[in-house]
Amino acid sequence: MGASDNTKSGNTWIGKSRHAFCVNTARHFEAQQRKALEDGNSEVAERYRLWGLGFLHETEEIISGKPKRIVSDTEAARLRTTEDEAKQAAADAEHLAALKKKLGITPRANGSAYHPFRGGLPTLGKDR
Repeated sequence: MGASDNTKSGNTWIGKSRHAFCVNTARHFEAQQRKALEDGNSEVAERYRLWGLGFLHETEEIISGKPKRIVSDTEAARLRTTEDEAKQAAADAEHLAALKKKLGITPRANGSAYHPFRGGLPTLGKDR
């Protein structure tokens, strides 16, 4: 899908029906929340409020034209694991950089300028 197709996805009949479903479901949960509050059950009311917010969040994605990717549970778990590993690697790199700064270890300005002795006879300062 091109960029222009993504912005028009909310204008298709599928996008409109999905938007209507999400709005109606959010309104249903708001009514359930009001009923639970009238009955004095704040825990259930909070659950209904959160469910309604989830459906309202879906409507924001529909309006913005952000495409939704539907994957299997195993693929979703693999993607989540990959994302977690990337976050952990970034956190580890940040921690390592902080440790190097704390210990005063600075990278060399030009690492290729410092070569260890590679064998042969040293010149002992002579120009040869």
